[in-house]
Amino acid sequence: MSAILHTELRSSRTRLLVFAMYALLVLGGVTMVYPFLIMVSGSVKSNVDVNDYDLVPRYLHDEAMLYRKYIEEKCNEQFGMFSDHYGAEAFRFEDITPPPRYGAALLEDWRAFTRLPMPRGFYLLGASLSRNGENIPRNLRAFRQHLQKLCGGDVRVLQQKYGLNAPNWLVVSAPYEPLTDRGYQPSSAQLQVEFYRFKVSCPVDDRICIDLDRLFARYVALRKQYDRDLDTYNRLNGTRLTSFDALTLSARCPSAPGPAADWESFVRGELNPRFIALDADAHQGFATFLERRYQSLERLNRLYRGATGQPPYSRFSDVALPDESTPPSAARTDFADFLRDRELLPVQHLRVDTPQIRWRAFLAGRYADAAEAGRAHGRSYSAFETIPMPQAEADYAFCLANASRLRRHFFKRNFAMVFEYVLLYGRGIWNTVIYCSLAILAALLVNPMAAYALSRYNLRGQYKILLFLIATMAFPPVVTMIPTFLLLREFHLLNTFAALILPGMANGYSIFLLKGFFDSLPREMYEAADIDGASEWQKFWVITMSLSKPILAVIALGAFVAAYSNFMMAFILCQDQRMWTLMVWLFKLQGFASQGVVFASLLVAAVPTLLMFLLCQNLIIRGIVVPTEK
Repeated sequence: MSAILHTELRSSRTRLLVFAMYALLVLGGVTMVYPFLIMVSGSVKSNVDVNDYDLVPRYLHDEAMLYRKYIEEKCNEQFGMFSDHYGAEAFRFEDITPPPRYGAALLEDWRAFTRLPMPRGFYLLGASLSRNGENIPRNLRAFRQHLQKLCGGDVRVLQQKYGLNAPNWLVVSAPYEPLTDRGYQPSSAQLQVEFYRFKVSCPVDDRICIDLDRLFARYVALRKQYDRDLDTYNRLNGTRLTSFDALTLSARCPSAPGPAADWESFVRGELNPRFIALDADAHQGFATFLERRYQSLERLNRLYRGATGQPPYSRFSDVALPDESTPPSAARTDFADFLRDRELLPVQHLRVDTPQIRWRAFLAGRYADAAEAGRAHGRSYSAFETIPMPQAEADYAFCLANASRLRRHFFKRNFAMVFEYVLLYGRGIWNTVIYCSLAILAALLVNPMAAYALSRYNLRGQYKILLFLIATMAFPPVVTMIPTFLLLREFHLLNTFAALILPGMANGYSIFLLKGFFDSLPREMYEAADIDGASEWQKFWVITMSLSKPILAVIALGAFVAAYSNFMMAFILCQDQRMWTLMVWLFKLQGFASQGVVFASLLVAAVPTLLMFLLCQNLIIRGIVVPTEK
């Protein structure tokens, strides 16, 4: 019967009241659904857009945001890498804007240039490093898959072949390459060598060419005589620069005294030797340097043996200048020290070789002058020496051409990391399946048998027993945590499934609920079973359990939810990683993963509970509706 009569609905005040009630209900529903939708949207975001509280992620329809996410992943979520090699004026990934308009010839020239052979030390592989494990970029995942193929998917082969102490594939990381550091030398370790092969095989769109102009400009700005004062630099060198960023690293030493001193100081003392090439006349100076340092060929051969592959040397002049293929050795260290020797290595024998210099030389071979190149590129160039590498333009064009693929990648990236973590790291899923199955089985055996005894037999003090069972609901599980731990430890049951199942095998509320349902079953059926000579087990199993499927579904669902969501007790009672359940592993994941991955893990963790409810809902609804209809 309706609480409001039909005659009352004719009143405007009553209609207004009904409308207000519906409005409050809708508002209450929105306040419940909206935070969930925010979490769903956040599960497909990264650090660059995690603070955008929109229900539809902006990168799904905004090309500028898609470009920011692409740059963020390509630069390994390290903004310093972007500022070092892209030269854009921004302070965080959220401030990055697409490059200004440019001509089609600019990208055509850049594609032609990137197809030319380039030393692997001239560029970094984008999207290959994980910042503190927060996300797994695409090339890092591809590198792990590459290693899995080589090792047949066996992590033990990985440990033996590459000397890694990796318990699983998830902790395998790509080697870090600080190519601009003065003292960095490429490693000869097997994993590093394999990474070089993988790096060369990756598409050129994933490369980040090293920008040494900005490194040189920062070095000059911090020199003592300038101290970041541009006016002082212009006054001492007779220039009219508007910014230190306008400085470029030329291939040869400039003729002006001030810039020449800056150039020589940077090249000799700060630049990584891989970017320095020497004239042929410098080889004799290197031989003289080695003779002064070692004094005898015997000492040099003893130290160089095995480093270059051609010892012993009969003369100091036989020692070749190290190149990119030379492994870390004394030869590389000697070469770095030789670069500082102004006496044996005059500055006119020094030459710098960088991606920018090669790019400018490439354009100089295509166009008559910088003005012609500027007209083709839709830019204004005063000289070839001022033309920057169009990495930002190339990346933006790549985003536009592959927008659908990139959106799909970013949409599923966080979930892929969650599934990789729970599948490859530990036995969380298997332990959880076993734990939940045993918990449901125990709940459907112990609780119904106890409730059946209380319902079928008029036991003395059964109401006191029920009161005692209901009283257990007054104590939260955290109160019994310490006694339970101590008791299980005394029985040596820690780190076993018994430790997880025994404390929750009997539940006072479940027994009380089952007894009430069993009391409603027709007594005539039990009397007929007695006449037919049925045993007590037959009456329990055939009659009681078969007629109690709705309430048993409720008990099974409650046991599953309690076991599946059990984190604290599972972590305390089973501290061995081999016994950790899925909830413990997800808790560990949330300790280092990004917020988007955390949201994705919460959604993934909610799916089994939803599926379990869908499986049980027909039985539960049947237990509610059918008695009502009768």
